[in-house]
Amino acid sequence: MVKFDGYLFSKLYRIGSKSEGPEYFFQQWDYSEIQIVKKANLWEEDPKLHQFLGKKATIEGSFVQGGIQYNTIENLRPLKEPEKEKKLEIRIKPEREVLWVDKMPGGEAKQSMGLTLLVKWPYRSIWKGLCPTSQIYDFFVERNGEIIWQWSKEQVFLDVLTPVEIPGGDFIPYPETWYFYPKDIKSEGIYTARGKFIASGQEAIANFEIKFAY
Repeated sequence: MVKFDGYLFSKLYRIGSKSEGPEYFFQQWDYSEIQIVKKANLWEEDPKLHQFLGKKATIEGSFVQGGIQYNTIENLRPLKEPEKEKKLEIRIKPEREVLWVDKMPGGEAKQSMGLTLLVKWPYRSIWKGLCPTSQIYDFFVERNGEIIWQWSKEQVFLDVLTPVEIPGGDFIPYPETWYFYPKDIKSEGIYTARGKFIASGQEAIANFEIKFAY
């Protein structure tokens, strides 16, 4: 059983057919959307869901093919104040503080640097979240606010809801590698590595320096 909060809305599907009818969706606070499987025929309104349209609500249910099969839905139950303060701890760790880029004649070989996103739930429980696709995290390398590399642009992800669980304890590492050609690095200086944990919407940054080797 999963419990989550959000905003319920609907879209009209199969327009112009005999099965034309509303489908229901739940917008979470990170703006991701999850479809709620209605308990009615395709062309019918779900009377229980329909009364919560345009409202913030709390749904309890389970994951099934096509979205969430709800068991209960009710007006939003605000979390207790202490619970609002509980968050994952997110860090990003570049492999090196100083990255030397080969700018010598003939130095055209691809180089790399490891980046690790560290995620920790510092409580005696299990943190549970949900990603709208199979992508759980993302990495960026930036220079003066401009993105020069994004890990996810080189990947393919499944269009399926992906539950994520983080048990209480030590940091869980999510390592990836930034590959680049020396000619693509235009200037020396301070660069920023940014990591995003999609299941919680949290981000972490760390600076590192790039120097040229001639």
